[in-house]
Amino acid sequence: MSASRPLAGVTVVDLSRHLPGPLAAKLLADLGARVVKVEEPRDGDPLRLAPPLVGGWSALAAALLSGVESVALDLKSETAREVLAALLERADALLETFRPGTLARLGFPPGELARRYPRLVVCSLSGYGEDGPQAARTGHDLTYQALAGALAPTARMPALPLADLLGAWSAALAVVAALRRRDATGRGARIDASLYDAALHANLVDWAEEAGGEREVGRPLPLSGALACYNLYMTADRGYVALACLERHFWERFCAAVGREDLVRRHLDTRPEAKRAVQAVVGARTRDEWAALAREHDLPIEPVLSAAEARAHPQARLRAVVGAGDDGLPRVAFPARFDGERPAASGRVPGLGEDTDALLAELGMTMTGREKRAGGIGRRPSVRRAFARWVAKRRTPKV
Repeated sequence: MSASRPLAGVTVVDLSRHLPGPLAAKLLADLGARVVKVEEPRDGDPLRLAPPLVGGWSALAAALLSGVESVALDLKSETAREVLAALLERADALLETFRPGTLARLGFPPGELARRYPRLVVCSLSGYGEDGPQAARTGHDLTYQALAGALAPTARMPALPLADLLGAWSAALAVVAALRRRDATGRGARIDASLYDAALHANLVDWAEEAGGEREVGRPLPLSGALACYNLYMTADRGYVALACLERHFWERFCAAVGREDLVRRHLDTRPEAKRAVQAVVGARTRDEWAALAREHDLPIEPVLSAAEARAHPQARLRAVVGAGDDGLPRVAFPARFDGERPAASGRVPGLGEDTDALLAELGMTMTGREKRAGGIGRRPSVRRAFARWVAKRRTPKV
């Protein structure tokens, strides 16, 4: 077991779809776990059709599904459920993102799972959790953030799907913690993880601010646009820079560097006129000129980069978190190193159901093609997938 693969030997069965569950599964795979992704046989995870499609492949799916195995099972079929049951006999963890109660309706209620697989860690990652008045409600990242108060400081569209991303991280961490306890006690666990709970947790700065009095929607926090010294400003060439001179010594150094010592008193000013004064200063230089000045005076000021610029930045190249597979589509490696070694971002993206036959052989379940088709096992032709790939190929520019 290498330092960068601490979960080597762990098998995770992934029943999830869309973004949060596959990201949680990918994090576990990056750390060395074997992840067997169970997908619906016709279209698979809708993630596979997430735009943009390049040459018929989803760039987002390439980033999230690399390093896993894909098995096509229609869990509405009894035969397919028997394959899943056999797979769970060998698994350490099960990850699912169905609405509460769905897994039970498929024949795998929590009590039965605990009885049949006492060492299994079962992680259910849902929108609002397993209980409460919102448990059965539909939702997406935006609605989870909205209800959690996370959008209140700006009342604007968020730049990132934070409930999805942080929900995935918290689920993966919970699985690792449960496996640690299982190894010590021999007892599995039932994890109730929620994207809404993750958004609530992420809003901790706002909770702290509100301790000083209730805050209305649209009123920015100090670190979300209230302060003149900690904000985004447009440059002379219509780019943007992030000015983060939060500490007074940085602010004084900034004011001295631009010859505006009169602004020192504006350090923690939240009034519009203070921001206008700083904007006038920033607007006198280009984005590159600000980058040079920040390096010269060791100031926390950086250009706001596009995704392409960020990926090409020397620091990003050196850290090697973002890369590309042989298909030219993005791959992201685990964002931490172990004893100086970063877990590798796997290049292989499995086709839908590509590993089904190998898994059946591993489980000792020999079936004819007719038996697999009748049992809802293996990939099935999909008009929707074929059409989406045809459209994508027509739109992909020729090199």
